[in-house]
Amino acid sequence: MKNTKQITAISMFAGLVVVLQVVATFINFGGFPITLTLIPIIIAGALYGPKIGALMGTVFGVVVALMVITGADPSGATMLAMHPVVTISACVLKGTFCGLAGALVYKALNKKNKVLAIVLAAAVTPAVNTGTLYIVIIIFFSGTFAAMIGAFMSVNFLIELLTNILLAPGLLRIID
Repeated sequence: MKNTKQITAISMFAGLVVVLQVVATFINFGGFPITLTLIPIIIAGALYGPKIGALMGTVFGVVVALMVITGADPSGATMLAMHPVVTISACVLKGTFCGLAGALVYKALNKKNKVLAIVLAAAVTPAVNTGTLYIVIIIFFSGTFAAMIGAFMSVNFLIELLTNILLAPGLLRIID
């Protein structure tokens, strides 16, 4: 990190991630939170690069894990009862991967087309977040449970995808 202004901004993004995820835990569909938390992860990754995108994703993952452990996230708590280590690992890793992936996409495309870069980063981030969790559920959880959870996750994914694609470009333009 280069200077006090950058450290302050990154800290503010981390604070937003924590607050938005805690609030989102209580706004859910089928037991899965519908989150706006990915937006500050996307924007921080776009502004400060893949390491910071991954860091913001990790902050997100840790908060998700805490919500699962405390029982505030009902579907996560169910998964925790079945496979505790897998569930906590998935929470943290899916966050880290989505923050990293979104920032890498933005970095790769930013010099060619800034709008396309942020729109694709806004699409990739929830795809990696949800996709990682889908893979974990398919590998480690029963077919019936996986199918039921998958149906609710699909609706959440679509809501998050549309929200990210609609909000992230405008917010980045304002902040940048």
